[in-house]
Amino acid sequence: MNAPDELAWRLFLQVNAAAPGVNNALFETWTSDSDTFQLNPAFPTGPSPIRPRPPVIPSGGQAVAAPGISRRKTRAAPLVIPLRPVPPKPDLTGEEVRRNRDAFDFIVKNKLYTVSGLKAAAGKSFSFPPTAIEIKAEWLPVEEIPAFMLNRIALADVPRQFHVNTAADGKQYGLIAMHIITKLVPNWTWDTFEHELNPARCDIIGCNDQFGMPAPGSTPANTSVWMGYGPCLKTEAVRALFASAKWDSAFEHYCLKGTQTDFSDRTGLAIRLGNSIAEKGFVQQSSCMTCHARAAWGPDGKKTSHDGFDENGPPLGAINLAWFWKFTGNPPIFVGMGGLTQTATSADFVWSVARCAYDDTATPPKIPCGEK
Repeated sequence: MNAPDELAWRLFLQVNAAAPGVNNALFETWTSDSDTFQLNPAFPTGPSPIRPRPPVIPSGGQAVAAPGISRRKTRAAPLVIPLRPVPPKPDLTGEEVRRNRDAFDFIVKNKLYTVSGLKAAAGKSFSFPPTAIEIKAEWLPVEEIPAFMLNRIALADVPRQFHVNTAADGKQYGLIAMHIITKLVPNWTWDTFEHELNPARCDIIGCNDQFGMPAPGSTPANTSVWMGYGPCLKTEAVRALFASAKWDSAFEHYCLKGTQTDFSDRTGLAIRLGNSIAEKGFVQQSSCMTCHARAAWGPDGKKTSHDGFDENGPPLGAINLAWFWKFTGNPPIFVGMGGLTQTATSADFVWSVARCAYDDTATPPKIPCGEK
């Protein structure tokens, strides 16, 4: 909590350490949503190819409606008007969520991988073990990278500057961004990284790295959005970590955009953290912690919101009591008071549980987070 940016870099080295297989990072040997949320989940016994799928939240922040919830446009508001049109997120961008063995075992042990399991667990309280780690990786086909990076890199140089791996479809993809979350603290740790060539890397909310950035503090938002930034310079402290790393050297071209340790600051202002790839179009209204705090399911075993969105876009600030409880009367509200009824069960910040559970109650069964 006192050195979140240093922790973020140490985690970055840990999850990206070289693993068995061709150019595998450690996180790429972990279980994916496709492996976890099926009738008979199994943790991989060896390296498995990446399986990018279309982003859950499309560019611009329009969420996909949850079952039983009317579909409506939920574009984040207010939107920042750019000084020039922002190119759309590439249709070929793929996203993949992976988790380590401890996170996987917790989901399986508590039967949180099927809708019937969630129905049986409704109303209970769950907390992942402190050793749980999840990764959300954003991928782009190698041949698409030069144009997306405003032609600041030649196609032949992509494997040297981007971590590249082969997907299940046989195509090569380059890693352009990633989130890392861990249960080291009760509300998880929240870290987001981007490749230094991402055109909108520090747009709107800037970049903030108190450990790895030579001039600590927030990088001002570029006044000409989508124009790119220079290489993210590293401090000697980060360089020392790199010197001991056994990994794909291309990872040295990635930057810590920021970390989040609370919902709001000591003055009550909501803390924002958003990735220009994963949260493109609503970075100015992004809070990793708040969004994931809304991960929940109802008595029917289905998610209870548009992936965290509502008519005002993505939520900011502290948890809203109404996300989980129906109540009558006036504050103070407390457990055991009259008129308080639980309407949703917290997934302990893990959206995959609420979003991806294998629907074994449907005919035929549905796999919400299946392969691309």
